[in-house]
Amino acid sequence: MRAATRFTLILGLGAALAGECAPACAAQPYEGFWASTRKDCRDQDSANRMSIEGGNRLYWYETRCRASEITADGKQSWKMRLACEGEGEKFRSDPRVSVAADGRLVIENGPVGQAKRQTYVRCEIAKKR
Repeated sequence: MRAATRFTLILGLGAALAGECAPACAAQPYEGFWASTRKDCRDQDSANRMSIEGGNRLYWYETRCRASEITADGKQSWKMRLACEGEGEKFRSDPRVSVAADGRLVIENGPVGQAKRQTYVRCEIAKKR
């Protein structure tokens, strides 16, 4: 097989695989950096910031969790089973996470905070060049 033909075949196969993976590998709407206020978004040391990465890892100031189960609970909401660690303790949590119509992230029955419901705004984090 000629090199050009092999290259075209490999390029086509790669594009086909990428096309099939795109929906499954796409980021979830709840992923990203979040904070209680826009001011907290700008303060990298704020205890009121959190991030959700890889669809199943949640990080707060002194707490980190991994979701072992995520099920849809409406159009823009999900129920999660979390295994968490924070301040020397291991614990579990079963929150409901949703993205409100105004774009805010709402966590009900979450693993951190005094209230049973936390609301966060999305932080636009500048990318390093």
